[in-house]
Amino acid sequence: MADAPDLARAAGDEVLDRLVPVGDGGAEATAVIREGAALVLRRGPVLVRVRPAAHAEVAHREVALAQALAAAEVPVTALVEAAEQPWVVGDQVVTAWRWSEGGAPVSDADLGALAAALRDRTAAVASTIAPFDPIESVLLAVADHPAHDDEAAFVRDRAAALAGRWSDAASEAGRLVVVHGDLHRDNVVAGPRGPLLTDLELSGSGPAGYDVARAVVAVERYGDPVSSLGAFLAAYGEDPRGSAAFATFVDAYELWVTAWAVGVRGQDPSWAAEAARRVATLRDGADETWTLR
Repeated sequence: MADAPDLARAAGDEVLDRLVPVGDGGAEATAVIREGAALVLRRGPVLVRVRPAAHAEVAHREVALAQALAAAEVPVTALVEAAEQPWVVGDQVVTAWRWSEGGAPVSDADLGALAAALRDRTAAVASTIAPFDPIESVLLAVADHPAHDDEAAFVRDRAAALAGRWSDAASEAGRLVVVHGDLHRDNVVAGPRGPLLTDLELSGSGPAGYDVARAVVAVERYGDPVSSLGAFLAAYGEDPRGSAAFATFVDAYELWVTAWAVGVRGQDPSWAAEAARRVATLRDGADETWTLR
C-alpha cells in the first residue's frame, strides 16, 4: 500500500498530466517546490497544491478567496481553470495555480503594501468570506497527534486559553477585512508585474491589523532587524500596535507558527528541533531565536 507522500505525489502528477502533459510545449519534468502540510509541485507554467481529501474545505476556501481577491483587485496568484477547482483525486484534493516568476525579490515594503491592499480593498467583500479563525487552524495543525504528546498537548491547552481573548480582540478591532493570516515572503510570489499573494489556506474575514502581527513576530522571535518592521509599517500606512487587541493578534500568530512546526516535525529532524524550540520559548520562557519560517 502506498504511503501518504506517494499518494499525494500521484494525485498531483495526475492533475498536472491533464493540464500540462510532459513534452507538451517544452514543459519540463515535475519539480517539488515544498513539502509540509501540503505538497506543492510545479510543471512548466502550472503549480499544484495537494492535500488529503479530509482538508477539502480548505481547498474550496482557497479557490473562493482567490476569486474574491482578484475581483477586488488585490494582487493574487491566478487560478488555472478556476471554475473546475478543486479536484478530488483518490483521497487527495488538488488545486492548480499559474506559476509566475521574473520579478524583483519581495521586500518588507512589498509585504506591507500587500497587507494594505487587503485592508483597503476587501472590506466590501469580507462579509461574504468565511471567518478567519487562527484558533481553529492551530487545533487542526495538531489534530493527528495523540493526547499524550507533550508538545501537541501544550498547543491545545494554549489554544483553549487564547480562544476567548481572540474572540474579544476580533470583535474589538472593528473593521473586518480579508486577512492573509501568514503574510511572509515564502507566501508571496515575485511576479513580473509585482508581488502576488499565494498560500491562502489560512485566509478569511478577520480584523484589520492582524497581518501586521507577522512582521512584529519576525523581529521579536526570528531576529529580523527592527528596520524591517519599520519598512513594513511605512508601506502599510498605519501602526496598529497601540490597539488593545494587537497583543492578542501577536499571541495568536506565535501559537499558529508553533502549532505548524509541531504538526510537521516528523518530516525532518530539523523541523522537530524547531518545534521543540518554539514550545520551550512559549511554555518555559526560554530565550531562543526561531529559525524556520
